[in-house]
Amino acid sequence: MGTVRVAVLAGFEKQVRLLQGNPDKILRANGFKPEFFTEFEADDVVCYERVERLLHAAAVATDCPHFAARLGTQQNINLLGSISHLMLQSNNVGAALMELTDHLLLHVSSGATAKLHVFGEHAYLGYYSSSETGLRKQSDELAMSQSMVVMKALCGEDWKPTRVNFCHGPPDNLRPYLKIFDTTVFFGHDRTEIVFPKTWLELPILQTDPALNMILRTHINQLEENIPQDICARIVQLIRELLPVGSCSTETVAERLAVHPRTMQRMLREEGSSFSELLESVRQEIASERLRNSDMSIIQLSDYLGYADNTAFTRAFKRWYGATPMQWRKSVNTGG
Repeated sequence: MGTVRVAVLAGFEKQVRLLQGNPDKILRANGFKPEFFTEFEADDVVCYERVERLLHAAAVATDCPHFAARLGTQQNINLLGSISHLMLQSNNVGAALMELTDHLLLHVSSGATAKLHVFGEHAYLGYYSSSETGLRKQSDELAMSQSMVVMKALCGEDWKPTRVNFCHGPPDNLRPYLKIFDTTVFFGHDRTEIVFPKTWLELPILQTDPALNMILRTHINQLEENIPQDICARIVQLIRELLPVGSCSTETVAERLAVHPRTMQRMLREEGSSFSELLESVRQEIASERLRNSDMSIIQLSDYLGYADNTAFTRAFKRWYGATPMQWRKSVNTGG
């Protein structure tokens, strides 16, 4: 079960009060002390899934479905702690975003990844979590609004995205999202990401200090050395990254780990697991999440998960749930 730094909830109480809600009541109802934000520091950690449930509860209590997206806009780049300091000492925006993707584990432990890639004339900053609460809408929207804050801190207030994509289905009211993200917002997409012109990646970050950069990098490396290494969690993370780009094989994952495929398989056997078991688990989790929360077609989902064809995906799904993907989606969405 992953954790996230308490900083991710900065401004929670203020936001609830602005929406005429009672933060103490919401905190208490979700297993948090009303004194939570005074007893814990920004660098302390809390269960990731508890945060999702808290954000969902706040959205319901304040009758504000976009609560998490709104909360993120009130935060600043410092929510990332040491990572933000290193980003601000990078040579340009592209390098800063690579620091974010490389060191996100210091902010969100095992189960969440950020990915930056360039295609054509655009850059794509994506986010994915392995939460099993069914409430990923909240964490995804928070992550994207926080990404907006980070990009404006790096590029200036004039920066704006070309579009924002979400995996989950569309809201009843699109207007608040258009206001928050100031661009076209798409739902039911295969990735949660912010899209912007790649030219921004070359923008220099002013007043950087190479000596400070080196100090920060040493500090972060020391912090990362203290993070327990979980080979299964690392491989699951890589599977999630590689599935959408169609290159998720034993060889590719082993290459990313800088080990021979046989070595990787041996390491997994020692943990009582295997690559095929982890791949199957990730596919099952993503399939159920997308069928429940998006309008992605069965053919699109089959391709996303790397199956040879729709028949192979349907066969696997029936093995998991005893029903076809269409039958399962209908049952879940109708409460049957």
